[in-house]
Amino acid sequence: MPTPPEQCPGTPLTFTAVATDAGTAPTFQWFVNNAPVASGPTFTSSTLVTGDQVRVDVTPTAGLCSTGVATATVTVRRTALSSLPTLAIAVQPGGPVCLGAPLSFSIASVTDAGPAPEYQWQVDGTDVPGVTGTTFTSTTLRNGQTVTLSLRTTNNCGQPVTAVSNAVPVQVQPLVTPTVSLAAPPVQCAGTPLTFTAIVTNAGTAPTFRWLVNNVAVASGPSFTSSTLVTGNQVSVEVTPTVGLCSTGPVTATVTVTRSVTTPPTLAIAVQPGTPVCLGDPLTFSIANVTEPGTAPSYQWQVNGSDVAGATNPVFTSTALREGQIVTLRLRTTDACGQPAAVISNGIAVRIQPPVDVDAGPDQEILLGSAVVLDGRADGTYPVTWSPAVGLTFPNGDQLRPRAAPTTTTTYTLSAGAGGCADADQVTVTVRPPIRIPNAFTPNGDGRDDTWQIEFIEQFPNTTVSVFNRWGNRIFSSENYSRANEWRGDINGQPAPVGTYYYVVVTKGPLGRSYSGSITILY
Repeated sequence: MPTPPEQCPGTPLTFTAVATDAGTAPTFQWFVNNAPVASGPTFTSSTLVTGDQVRVDVTPTAGLCSTGVATATVTVRRTALSSLPTLAIAVQPGGPVCLGAPLSFSIASVTDAGPAPEYQWQVDGTDVPGVTGTTFTSTTLRNGQTVTLSLRTTNNCGQPVTAVSNAVPVQVQPLVTPTVSLAAPPVQCAGTPLTFTAIVTNAGTAPTFRWLVNNVAVASGPSFTSSTLVTGNQVSVEVTPTVGLCSTGPVTATVTVTRSVTTPPTLAIAVQPGTPVCLGDPLTFSIANVTEPGTAPSYQWQVNGSDVAGATNPVFTSTALREGQIVTLRLRTTDACGQPAAVISNGIAVRIQPPVDVDAGPDQEILLGSAVVLDGRADGTYPVTWSPAVGLTFPNGDQLRPRAAPTTTTTYTLSAGAGGCADADQVTVTVRPPIRIPNAFTPNGDGRDDTWQIEFIEQFPNTTVSVFNRWGNRIFSSENYSRANEWRGDINGQPAPVGTYYYVVVTKGPLGRSYSGSITILY
């Protein structure tokens, strides 16, 4: 019986008994390790392994004269299988990681992986879909899970073999959530130091601090003090947990600074009287309203922005102000935080009535029945009045130059002004009756018409009178004709003859004129 060739375990092996001198119908009995297994000239088995003894006993054909049963034995030799694969994995980092941090698994060692190994990563024995490479990285693993790697390959006989790596336990630390709180400091006055202290939990033993004011880094450490902060500033602290601590990351707290609110003072002034005054009249300024003056306010009155020396009382009176000047009051004090504060009141413009200057013009003289135009004058645009109105008319509406035609001597008053600022002046219009010259008289000593009496001549002082005879000879003259020196109808002290004489009368003054005519002497 020939020995079959060496083949891989499980491959069918066929044994054929080659009998000689056994007749035409020998019988065959096959044994494996002395156990009968088959009959016939051949025997096939795929379960044989190296070392198995395959024996065939051949019994010659019945009736054949032979020496008896012939036996042949062979020892099975299978191809030696390659070693089973081995596989070991490792993880980086090797210690615990924080929840959500990546864990990277890789092959630490592998043997007998074959020419075309197939890998499959597993978590808790369950394949991770799609993860069939030599490495596996995950950020979703949880503490206590195990990671393994299975290897599928074929041995030298093409038989499938598998190996599963060591199980690597997942060590994941849960994330702690740090907190930081920041208490707003009490409201204090500007310039007072404010201290902020961060109160931290779940940040480990050595957290780091970063202080910011309006997003600008200013300090480190668990507390921060500043005296320059103002209302509205944003103070923030950013806390980073201790290195290596599994936490959700830095945390921030912010507070808004509030300083003590100090209301600035306000100040308003008023003036009495509130209407324009005459130049030189007193104006009194006083505080109409004041808020937040403090406990010890100081005042200073100003004119056109300049301090008025000594004017530091709440009331200011002056008779020297001029039109258009601006009066203000400055208040200096300290606020509730002890800081200096100042305010200037509203400005009040000084209103002075323009000066009034009235001139009624020169005195006038008129003859009864005539008129004269008065020559009045008044500065400014004030309304003017004449009183009394008797005998006055106003041609063309000219209020300053009325036409005066009184019947008696009258003193007119021209007045102008408003608001108590007024002026007045007077003009006298003297009304003189015209002289009445008689054209005859009788100087006969009877006590009637004994002199040439010219009526109203006394209203015209220094009147000159001349009398001429018919030949033009002057027979009488007077430089100041009056009752005291009237012509008595004489010539050089002798009675003048009855007859007609001629006169020239010249009055003096504004109404002066010359009169001439004839005068008759009768006896």
